[in-house]
Amino acid sequence: MRLVVLTDLDDTLFQTARKLPEAQRGTASQVAEARNGAHSYMTPAQTRLLDWLGTGLVVPVTARGSDAFSRVALDWPGPAIIANGARILRDGEDDAAFKAEMSAALAPYGRDLSICPDAALNAAQSRGMSVRAWIVEEPGLGGVYAVVKANEGTPEARLAELEAPLAARLTSDWRMHRNGNNLALLPPPVSKRRAARWLLERLRADGPLLSIGVGDSLSDLDFMRLCDAWMAPAQSQIDLALPSDPWAQRPDQ
Repeated sequence: MRLVVLTDLDDTLFQTARKLPEAQRGTASQVAEARNGAHSYMTPAQTRLLDWLGTGLVVPVTARGSDAFSRVALDWPGPAIIANGARILRDGEDDAAFKAEMSAALAPYGRDLSICPDAALNAAQSRGMSVRAWIVEEPGLGGVYAVVKANEGTPEARLAELEAPLAARLTSDWRMHRNGNNLALLPPPVSKRRAARWLLERLRADGPLLSIGVGDSLSDLDFMRLCDAWMAPAQSQIDLALPSDPWAQRPDQ
């Protein structure tokens, strides 16, 4: 039986320098380059984790678009799910059938997507916040989702204030996800879960497999729950959302 590991990347297998534990900053290795200088690093423990997971087929499942994904200096011998599930790559090229399906599914949402950056900037300005916002574009698909980040001087937590005004500008089937300094605005077709389901169905057609999902964010649970088992890093958004003492929640204790 084959082992297939679907894993998020940022804050799961590596993280930026400011998120590294102080004691591990001297031993971490740079594994991804960022154009703004906020490069990403893997600790020895994360390196060991990836080595262990690598006994199976490791499939990245990441919000990174094609440009940011190309700057991750790790080898992925199999497929990859990128741009929050908008694209499935095989040997670096699009899965043609999935691309055709995604292109058709995204077409009705182009207008709403185009207004997202200006809507975010206007909502932030009216609240005295400084943010940057843009649309993630992918070859052959155009815009696939929007991102809002707080600039220096604006606390990351204040991004939550933008969710209601942005939701009022979009149809109810859009999804928003906030984790740290990242607010993603996702049209309905763009989903890590959708892409993961597509890929798992095709991998299972070749025979039985054991699937494991790995991720740090609550949004990762969507694809992780498709797997036979899943795991999350300590102190991740998933971990912190769980009760600190689950037994204390039981009425019979």
